[in-house]
Amino acid sequence: MFTGKTLVDGEWVIRKDCFSRSQTLGATCQNSFSRKVTLVVHGELAGNVKDMDRGLSRKLLAVLDSRKAGRHVHVVDAAGYSDLLFGAPARCRDLKVQGDHVAVMPEVGDGFLGGPFDRLHLRTRGLGRFEAGVLGRGTSRHEKLLSRLIEQVTGRTAFEVRAPTRRGPHFDLGWISKRTAYGAWVAVPQVPADERTNCLTEVVEHASRSVRAVPRHGQAQPVVVLEDSAELNSGLEEKAKSLGVLLGKVRDVAR
Repeated sequence: MFTGKTLVDGEWVIRKDCFSRSQTLGATCQNSFSRKVTLVVHGELAGNVKDMDRGLSRKLLAVLDSRKAGRHVHVVDAAGYSDLLFGAPARCRDLKVQGDHVAVMPEVGDGFLGGPFDRLHLRTRGLGRFEAGVLGRGTSRHEKLLSRLIEQVTGRTAFEVRAPTRRGPHFDLGWISKRTAYGAWVAVPQVPADERTNCLTEVVEHASRSVRAVPRHGQAQPVVVLEDSAELNSGLEEKAKSLGVLLGKVRDVAR
């Protein structure tokens, strides 16, 4: 169900065309709320929902009542709907009652963190020189280090692990802690030892540049995660600090 026209990657799409695109992917769409509705697409993210002529408040109030009754209805914003159209996961939005209206408010990590972490989706990303050679994605060492990082984040802190947004920085794993969104690049460079520092410098610069370039809500912190056996020199550590990147071994993450 849709609350009106929706932005799809920055382009306004009217409701009937949203229906058509969704139905092409196998979805069943309807205009009125019922127990059959499992997903509501809300195109206007910030502020109070006041457009009673199109029933925006009534639809979201119905979602809220349904959730209170124990039947969950997934709510996504325009960015989440765009992600779903392109096969990426979309996280569910919280609803808040403000007076007589229901609001869907911006959250920390918007524009930076995407839906739930999907390891299969990560594996199917295209691997260029940077991903394969510098980060080591697709190798057993990278898989092992990523598993360690997931254990650290979920085990010690009980944070929800998140994927990056489809159009944002393509880090490996994200989470939120204390009003800060973290995006971690796992790095196991596939180069000789004497080239390792140069590769890690490239990773640090890439992480810093990627985060600066994306519009986002709240604070976003880039992290570069290394194997416990990795050797760090002071020059690399100073470089990371100057660029605002957290650089460290996996055992020290999310403590």
